[in-house]
Amino acid sequence: MRPLFFVTVLVAAAFAADRPELNGSWQLSSNKEGKLKFEKLLIEQGPDSIKITESGAKDKPVNFTCGVSAQECKVAGGTISFWYNGPALVMMESNHNKDLITKTRIVPGNDGKTLDLEVTRLVPAGSSVTYTFMKQ
Repeated sequence: MRPLFFVTVLVAAAFAADRPELNGSWQLSSNKEGKLKFEKLLIEQGPDSIKITESGAKDKPVNFTCGVSAQECKVAGGTISFWYNGPALVMMESNHNKDLITKTRIVPGNDGKTLDLEVTRLVPAGSSVTYTFMKQ
């Protein structure tokens, strides 16, 4: 029984080590193209979920919480799902009719002070834009 326990602990530790550290308050620093509907992000990671608050635009802040195992969660206007892929948290968003689908990779900088949002429009096919945020 002990070897199984140690293997489980090692696998859990390795899995946790693969997840990027995204917790914190982030302020939009630069964007190369396009505009975002928000200027601030508050990210709260849990063991099996993520909570993100987008704010700073004229609209009210947008909050969403979802698991991180690629299951779809309902949000206003459609669905969203998250999963970890190496050093990134991937977010897939689609509207009700699935005629607008975007994939966002959330990647922390090596210094822990920056965060890049790599937004790619999948449907209809479109461009990819990267937005940089600074930790507050």
